Amino acid sequence: MTENILTGKLWAVCGDSFTDGNFSGAPEGEPLFTEGPFAGKRRTYDYLIADRNGMRIQHLAVGGMTMATPSDEVFLNTFSGGLYRTIDPAADYITLYFGINDSHHRPRSSGDDGEVKKGVIRLGALDDTSIDTFCGAWNMVLPYLMEHHPFAHIGMLISNGCETDEYRQAQIALARKWGIPYLDLNGDERCPVMGRSTNPAIEKSVRDFRTRTFAVDPPRNTHPNALAHAYESRFIEAWLRSI
Repeated sequence: MTENILTGKLWAVCGDSFTDGNFSGAPEGEPLFTEGPFAGKRRTYDYLIADRNGMRIQHLAVGGMTMATPSDEVFLNTFSGGLYRTIDPAADYITLYFGINDSHHRPRSSGDDGEVKKGVIRLGALDDTSIDTFCGAWNMVLPYLMEHHPFAHIGMLISNGCETDEYRQAQIALARKWGIPYLDLNGDERCPVMGRSTNPAIEKSVRDFRTRTFAVDPPRNTHPNALAHAYESRFIEAWLRSI
């Protein structure tokens, strides 16, 4: 019998509402596990994968969370503000799925997923080191995780749903800079395109169709619905096994 490499492993799942789940307005209501080790938890991609494979979860995903921390410190729901330091030292897998809320904090942003948007976060440059820019925060968090979790399998889920495609491009460049494996949920050769993709290489009609199909309550709530979480859990699981 083939060994399941995920069984018993501890997975630190870091992200925003596209991971934590936002099912406001869902016709079928909020999807929850009704039994088993995750009873009462939302049926999001991470818990679905963990349930199938007997994994343990450290769930560090919060709706509205950004990667960067604004310099004026009026907004504190940030990963780089210290949450990354709470990842369990025993974590076998660490995944990071951020970007949407950072893009909504940019100057003159028009994006809105109902989150708090106080404080300005600029995209920044690939070599930034300040946590008040999107790139700078990644440049602080990734080397810290690599140093303090040297044997953990660390990966980046490239966020779909950002306000502009430059956030997708920056995340891919940062993953390559630090030698971190990534999966582009905007659609690449390893991944079907998900809702709210900004990838210009994907036909716009397909991107629009995916957004309508995978949204909780379009156009009011375009977060991934229960079927979207179940759908993406399969290829995220395959990717998780590969990193």
